Amino acid sequence: MMKKSTKTIGNRLTNVTLWGMLGLFIQLSTACMKSDTTTTNTANLSIINTSPGLGTFNVYLNGTQVNSGALAFGGVLNYVQYSAGDFITKFTTASSTDALLSKTITLTGNNVYSYFVIDKGEKMDGLLITDVMNVASTEKAFIRFIHLSPDTKALDFAIAEKGNIISNKSYKEASEFTAVDAGTYNLQLKDHDSQELKTSLEASTLTAGKYYTIISRGLQNAIVSSEQSFSAQLMTNL
Repeated sequence: MMKKSTKTIGNRLTNVTLWGMLGLFIQLSTACMKSDTTTTNTANLSIINTSPGLGTFNVYLNGTQVNSGALAFGGVLNYVQYSAGDFITKFTTASSTDALLSKTITLTGNNVYSYFVIDKGEKMDGLLITDVMNVASTEKAFIRFIHLSPDTKALDFAIAEKGNIISNKSYKEASEFTAVDAGTYNLQLKDHDSQELKTSLEASTLTAGKYYTIISRGLQNAIVSSEQSFSAQLMTNL
């Protein structure tokens, strides 16, 4: 229940009958319940395709297609507000309604989520992550790292000009958002054990007050032309 300011009525309460007080209590309780419903019954959801293939997807929530164009590798459906609750997510090819992946996710009211399509073939799955973005700043930007490359060992995220920022994230692990000075940087992903540079995003601008996600994606050992090679992607959340 959201906190509400209260005022004391004072001696005027002596003129209110018992039934009047009961009616007032019911009205206030109902108003409070309505306020709760208004502020907590929706959630925001973004959907991102990191499945390391060349295929493109259509996306359905509870049977309704939510994308206007096929979602390719690295494609992002920006945040959309939905009613809180359970949703059956379905991903199909652009030319079929047969499900390649069907999974139920739960959206809790007053939260923000990113839902990643990960891996491929029989291992294709969905990964739902809560996006906690509740700090405002006029000087700092905020960035997190999510490891989404299925065949890559644990990674560190580094800013070349500042050193390692987030350490030792394995496949499907996500960090919290970390505050960094706003600026333009060379963003790096390194092997956690050897510190070998795996990939980088040069001249990446992080703006004060904004939230960003850098992900590892694709395959270190892409064998056929239909598999996406390992790379990094930087996304703006907010």
